[in-house]
Amino acid sequence: MKSVINLMESDLKLKRLSDDTRKEYLRCAKEFVAFFDQPPQELYENDVRKYLHNLVEVRKASTSNHKMHLAAIKFLYSTLGCPWITANIPWPKVTSRLPEVLSFEEIHGLLEAASTPLYRNAFMVSYGAGLRVSETMRVAAGDIDSKRGVIVVRNGKGDKDRLTVLSPRLLDSLRNYWGKSRPRSAQPWLFPGKTKDGHISRESLQAEIRKARSRAGMRKPVRYHSLRHSFATHLLESGVDIRVIQALLGHRSLSATARYTQVRTDHIAQVTSPLELLHERFGGA
Repeated sequence: MKSVINLMESDLKLKRLSDDTRKEYLRCAKEFVAFFDQPPQELYENDVRKYLHNLVEVRKASTSNHKMHLAAIKFLYSTLGCPWITANIPWPKVTSRLPEVLSFEEIHGLLEAASTPLYRNAFMVSYGAGLRVSETMRVAAGDIDSKRGVIVVRNGKGDKDRLTVLSPRLLDSLRNYWGKSRPRSAQPWLFPGKTKDGHISRESLQAEIRKARSRAGMRKPVRYHSLRHSFATHLLESGVDIRVIQALLGHRSLSATARYTQVRTDHIAQVTSPLELLHERFGGA
């Protein structure tokens, strides 16, 4: 089994997938093999279907988790040279959900509720520049280009670099944090932690956003990605061109950015409900 996983890991590197994606694929592949306690070469299409049914019906996996497992298993059998084993297994239908957007007041509440300057500044970077949690984790001091007023995002999703906005207020906060609160062992990372590479972990940031939500007394669901969703929606509502937002977010397709038009409240709030028109015509309650 170890040799199969090593071979799969080698192929994942050749495909040049991100570290996070490689880890998820390997985790899912190991869970699949452990479920049967047999070499994957001895398993067939019906076995894969049995595993996925268990994943969905017994373990109640989300659609995204289901999709990740299937992608990993398909990659595993491609590595083993028998992709036909999974060729007829359908992909799950992915439900399209509206982005979770926070108001300015809610963003302020989260920033105020952050337990340390490190977490507060990490939240500010994610919201102020539209960074994913995986990108915020790996921001280095040298990525803050104060002269040009930009943050360089390196190895973002799809292994792409991009530039995003660096606001003066964020720059002031980062300078204060860098000079007073940053651990001296932090270089080169802006937000150090206990990961192998020395930067903060995804789990730490996600756990802190949940704690900050609770401390701020917020009832609505909040995920770390809500900061990035809010960045895009607030820019759109302030009149920034959608193609500029696309570039700042690093979206390959404009359609990925266009979904924020569905949650911008400035236009929706201006629409007159037909209930108001009904009242104007007939009066009453």
